[in-house]
Amino acid sequence: MQLTKEIRKRLVDELNYCAEKMNKERDVKRKAFFYCNAAVSVHTLLHLEYDPQLVLIGLVLEVSGDSISSRIETIFDEKDASVNLIEGLFDKLYICLNELAGSIKEGSDSYKALEEIAELAFVTTDRGYYLYTKGVMKA
Repeated sequence: MQLTKEIRKRLVDELNYCAEKMNKERDVKRKAFFYCNAAVSVHTLLHLEYDPQLVLIGLVLEVSGDSISSRIETIFDEKDASVNLIEGLFDKLYICLNELAGSIKEGSDSYKALEEIAELAFVTTDRGYYLYTKGVMKA
């Protein structure tokens, strides 16, 4: 990823901030709020400096945040309780955000962290949760 040192530092700082705030929260809705703001931060920085990999990171974070938030809303509104949040979801997302921030800081490949985030989001969907209950996914 070809980012200036300033933008790279801002991005790493924002991801770390979102991860730490998410990790400290007890309320699942507030955890999701801080997780979703990681994508907001990425999209904000895209306006300052464009990079195709930054687009990918932003989209993975946005779609995963939307999926997780949607599932939480569905559970809390008692519309559908057939799919629960997996145990430790936000702990795993915390680790992923830290890994993502670390790879960006080091200038290394961020694919593994993005893949793990995508799987964690997928397990909040009907199809993903089904595969998880079958043991096909080990999110």
